[in-house]
Amino acid sequence: MTESLAPASSARRPPREEEMSDGERGATRARRGGLLAAGALAALAAGACGGRVVVDGFEPNDGTGGSGATTSSVAPGSSGTGEGGDIGEGGAPPIPPLVKQEFGDVIDGRAVPVTVPPGTLGITAVAQLMTSQPSWEPIGIKSITGPDGRTLVTDYSIPGTMALFYNQGIGTAAVPQTGTAASVPLVPGTYWITLGDGGSGPLAEPARLSVWRRQTLDGRFHGGKIDINAFIAGNAVSEEYMQRALLAAYKGFVGLDVGSITIHHIGPEWASVDEERLPGVLEQTAGASGRPALNVIAVSEFSGRLANAAGATPSAPAVAVEHGTHLSGIVVTLFEEPGIDTVILRHELGHFAGLFHTTEIEAGFADPLDDTSQCEDVLSQLERCPDYNNIMFPTGGDLSSTMTPQQRTIVQASAFYRGIVEDGGGAAAPLPADPGTPASGAPAAPPAPGGDARAAAPYRSGWAAALPPRAATLLGGHFCGHSMAGGADFFARLRAVGGASADQLLAVGRDARAPVQARARALAVAGRAAATTAASARVVTELQAIAADQRLPRPARLGAIQGVASASPAAARELAARLTADPDEVVERVAIRAAR
Repeated sequence: MTESLAPASSARRPPREEEMSDGERGATRARRGGLLAAGALAALAAGACGGRVVVDGFEPNDGTGGSGATTSSVAPGSSGTGEGGDIGEGGAPPIPPLVKQEFGDVIDGRAVPVTVPPGTLGITAVAQLMTSQPSWEPIGIKSITGPDGRTLVTDYSIPGTMALFYNQGIGTAAVPQTGTAASVPLVPGTYWITLGDGGSGPLAEPARLSVWRRQTLDGRFHGGKIDINAFIAGNAVSEEYMQRALLAAYKGFVGLDVGSITIHHIGPEWASVDEERLPGVLEQTAGASGRPALNVIAVSEFSGRLANAAGATPSAPAVAVEHGTHLSGIVVTLFEEPGIDTVILRHELGHFAGLFHTTEIEAGFADPLDDTSQCEDVLSQLERCPDYNNIMFPTGGDLSSTMTPQQRTIVQASAFYRGIVEDGGGAAAPLPADPGTPASGAPAAPPAPGGDARAAAPYRSGWAAALPPRAATLLGGHFCGHSMAGGADFFARLRAVGGASADQLLAVGRDARAPVQARARALAVAGRAAATTAASARVVTELQAIAADQRLPRPARLGAIQGVASASPAAARELAARLTADPDEVVERVAIRAAR
């Protein structure tokens, strides 16, 4: 057994669609669409010495990666949901909090034995095709069996959930992710992990398995620090607000503190993300600083199958130990309303760490935990659901960010933070950054004071009075990309709860008292609500006027553009011509894309 730094990785992007031939573009879309439709977003879903071992906490941070970015070190402290107080700055940990075992040239379908010693909080398995750049071919974790012979993952899933543990070029799964395995410490012994291609065929390329094991001296959680790389697409959000939102959401979350926040900027072409562009925007994290680290990408809107979502995480769990892969981060839209933005960020981090929705919108599916409640019918009950207060309710719940002990155990056992191994100890130093294309950045403004992480539910005030209560809940809450991957259609759900009146939706979109996420969603679906009615032309005209009104918040204008496109392709082309050279470059770009 040898110790070494993490292996180098390359993150050169595949050709963009405009650079492809028609045949290449179609093949790429077929591969992407097949995986996403199958639920990859919802996984969206020899012994220990048999591979190379890498440890954190014993290598200096060489400062590479993130060229041009500025890191802001956040003072220790704790607030918000989750246990734990101030996290100390004790000495270097006597044992590494995070250990990597690497198994190369894994044979398709053959179980790999992974020894888990006492003191382990959890393991995260990462399967990758051994290619020189991010691959679009599928790979994943087919099965995990525990020391007692109990099957924890079978056929790329956990029964009863909507997760599938495979994706494009990289796939993940973790233990614990079920109530059965959510013990502290994790049951020691040999775990058997099998890789596959997500189906019945052979792997397209040679594969490697990396298993990241989190440990402490006594097998108990002692805290740690979350380092964050924040990527802003165009001018989706200001640097100041981005830092404020990240601190409000993650300082004290499940007993963790915020370490460093590094701001990066990516091009405005990434301001609008659909299911086909999601892997590409995650590749933009290549070269980011530090590991493990949470990459948070802020965009202006989601479109396509992700329309009306506020966040998308490509897998549960995703990858915090390598940047530039198709699973390297979370993607969010922030509305500059602290209550809902905190829920969006915490909910998506929950997925990133390995949590599922407590109950899915699709009936019959729920998380595999023993201490979370489930709802018989989410859409018919919503606020009456017993799990409505939970942060992992599919709409974000009541904004209280409530979590159960097993949910906290799963998050604390994951690999996204720098750990502390004993009471009063210090967090491990970061591993060096991955080699790769440097991420661009700009100086970060200091975080502004204030900003309560909690707020009253946004659908309780006057703007919602004319709507059915459940419709207001859907418009004002969080809507997660995992629900879309599971087949949830926002408009169909809104119609099912009586919220499909185009005139009512227009009224919400025009109401300055309504939260901006409700206005954006209402306008986006108003065009679809009116598409087959006699009022279609009138609604489209109103939506065009809203989209062109430069005094309105950008999310409302973007929602109106989506509404026009869903009602009339001809009207969308007319609107795109009208918005050429609009002062807001994001609005102009989104209008052009919507008219295609």
